[in-house]
Amino acid sequence: MSDDNVIRPTFGAPRVAPAPERTEPDPEQPPLRLFGAAAGHRVGLIRDPAAQEGDVFRIVVGPEDEEAVETVALLPATTDAEGEAERIGFAILRALEVVEGAV
Repeated sequence: MSDDNVIRPTFGAPRVAPAPERTEPDPEQPPLRLFGAAAGHRVGLIRDPAAQEGDVFRIVVGPEDEEAVETVALLPATTDAEGEAERIGFAILRALEVVEGAV
């Protein structure tokens, strides 16, 4: 599995090569969970069975005032992976809270 969707030093900056555009989101496939918002960003978890990598959990972050999100972590959708994805999502949310000053 590629690690190009992992948090990188240039998070938030446009990628050199834009990711391929996806068609409209499937209304039958909503985010599994929204962890919360801090520092102007929201953090969520999406199960994406149609991903190029196969059935995966995507931990995503995006500005609160926009619909766009960016995958910051990607895990294969196994029985144990959802719990790990939740831990990653909550860790990212906590990091944003610290950045925001809500210590």
